[in-house]
Amino acid sequence: MSTWGNLTLAGLTAGGMYAVFALCFVTLFRTAGVLNLAVGDFAMLGALGSDYVLETYHTGFAAAIAISLVAIAVFSYAYDRVVLRPALEGRRSTETIVVIFFFTFALSFFIEGVGKNLFGVDVRSPPPLWPGPALSFWGLHLEKAGALVMILAAVCGIAFAAYLRFSLRGKALSACGQDTFGARVVGIRQSQYRAGMFTAMAVLAAIFGIVISPITGFVYTTGGTLGLFGLIGAAFAAFNRPGRAVIVGLAIGLAESYLGEFSTQYQDTLLYGALVAIILIRPQILGINPIRAA
Repeated sequence: MSTWGNLTLAGLTAGGMYAVFALCFVTLFRTAGVLNLAVGDFAMLGALGSDYVLETYHTGFAAAIAISLVAIAVFSYAYDRVVLRPALEGRRSTETIVVIFFFTFALSFFIEGVGKNLFGVDVRSPPPLWPGPALSFWGLHLEKAGALVMILAAVCGIAFAAYLRFSLRGKALSACGQDTFGARVVGIRQSQYRAGMFTAMAVLAAIFGIVISPITGFVYTTGGTLGLFGLIGAAFAAFNRPGRAVIVGLAIGLAESYLGEFSTQYQDTLLYGALVAIILIRPQILGINPIRAA
């Protein structure tokens, strides 16, 4: 039982990572209609950026984290103002599919290029936020960073779902993503909401990058893999249900952990195969209504 218990804890830890990135995808898409494919790369920037500031400028760890998060916030806000705003609200703003995929995909490549040149190719991570040995209970072992990931994932999922559903500002954010023209008619300033949400999701991803880096270690390409699983989790939540995105992310982490017990070599292959099979059997889970032949 301890073996499966430890696999479950490891799966929940990995699932917590995927859940948060799925939450970032869903929240931004639901509120602004933008699919930020660079979410995982912001996590990489948070982890390696804070480590870089700590080692290069010999600041305290808290100061290194603060500097890294402020830099990411400024950069993400500037990207929205300089790139996304003209693309979404300019003369060719009707071509939203280009905005959704191309501009954030290009941002991902740009961040990876900066990361490679600035941080190198070695695996690195900042110090853990909660140092010390793993937590042990009932024959189970849980890394303290893993406990933080699970706690923060649960808190963020509940908080964002409640915020969007019950608060006036949250309802305004949802209105921006559901009906852009209608939101403008009633006086909601979509560009302001989108910039704030784009920045908030980048900072949230960076925070989780700092939290999870002692477990995984980071290189400049790590964010892409994490972001991919987050994107899959968001797709299974139809890109509009934050609570379901968290649940799906946790489920993917558990499936990955359990499949690793049977085959570590083909772990990811089996996982992707299972996800594809689910989509083929029930495509409605993605919010897609399949066209039936007459």
